[in-house]
Amino acid sequence: MEARVIESIELWFQEAGSEEAVNFIDFMLFLNESAYSLLHRDTLHGIFTYQVRYQDGTSQSVSFDKDEWVVHERNEWQTGMSGGEWVWWLVERWRFVVEWWSGRDFRTGDVIEESFYGTIPYGEIQHLDVLLYSIIENDALNTKALIKEGYYHDPLLHEWIAIPDSTDSLRSLVLTFCYNEGILKIPRTIERIEVTFTDLTTGAVQSLASALEAYEKPADLDLDDMMYRDDMFYRDESIQGTIRYEVTYQGGRVQYVEHDKLEIFMDWDMAMINWFFEHWKKLYEAYAEKSFPSGRPLQRFESGYDYWKARLSPEAWDELIHSTDPFDQQRLTDKRPRDEIQRAKEQFEMMFNQTAELYLENLRHGFYVDQLLEQRIDVESSFDAVIALYKEISEAERKRRAREQLLYGKKDEGNLN
Repeated sequence: MEARVIESIELWFQEAGSEEAVNFIDFMLFLNESAYSLLHRDTLHGIFTYQVRYQDGTSQSVSFDKDEWVVHERNEWQTGMSGGEWVWWLVERWRFVVEWWSGRDFRTGDVIEESFYGTIPYGEIQHLDVLLYSIIENDALNTKALIKEGYYHDPLLHEWIAIPDSTDSLRSLVLTFCYNEGILKIPRTIERIEVTFTDLTTGAVQSLASALEAYEKPADLDLDDMMYRDDMFYRDESIQGTIRYEVTYQGGRVQYVEHDKLEIFMDWDMAMINWFFEHWKKLYEAYAEKSFPSGRPLQRFESGYDYWKARLSPEAWDELIHSTDPFDQQRLTDKRPRDEIQRAKEQFEMMFNQTAELYLENLRHGFYVDQLLEQRIDVESSFDAVIALYKEISEAERKRRAREQLLYGKKDEGNLN
């Protein structure tokens, strides 16, 4: 098979209303903003152009409007993407393909341990084989066998490319796009987070809290059914639309992050915003040593008896000490120490699994790289904004559950919690 060798590749961007195109990497560095953020920014419009020169002396130019819809049946639920996402995918695909072909991290060259690689925000881990399959699932040209031999057909360039001889030429682009090299990652303080839901059917836009509060369960769904959970709004396929985060940082910079409502994480079947809160809960409790969201200081107790006496209300404590239930008696006679602070730190480490040390080191310097926002966040000064959003969402869900109890009767308490 004859495959072409990329000698150089550059991405240029001509913003709408401008007469000149600029090198997109220079544009990124000037704005000090990641490629992913810029390509998904609603207020940025214009034309992207890849300028490619091959080893045989020929050249190629491929352009896409950032707002253009590109038909590409990557899999059954993703049949296309915007021009900006399409431009991003040329670089991101190359990173994954090279890592699968070589078995090494693109940036460091280190062997990827056990061929595992984190690919999705908030901790879902995918095997590299699964990741490659997700890229070439509906691809009529690329196969694992051909890629292993060093041949890859790029669907944006429409050319067969020699992987080993082209990787170095793509290196600068991949490092800047995927690893944000050259971007000054100054921790940002979140001042406010607003989350809205846009209904695909009606076009109506409302706060996510309002959508959650107004949500009505399917008529054939029993509230006591174990399939019913607090994330049912996200799982209900009869309601389609997008969830949009508008994050205002100290200094006035605003970031937008948008995803499909039905985008659920398969490991825990949790919605993206639930993962956002789950991470910040563990982060808050490990860093601030306080309970999320109440702010109650975490404590160390000599025994289970001391723990329950401190935690329960006087009425609940009186009920516990007079209970004949074996489980309650076990709690009263539990002599093991209860260290809430140590448990919070262990939970934080478990959440990040193999990358825990990196996150702990960041936390020692007072910042956290949030995977949804893809930003370094100053943790201590951002807690109030995250907690305010959590309380808003929680209150909406509480009101919905209260309404359901009035309409359908009291829901099973274990299921409710």
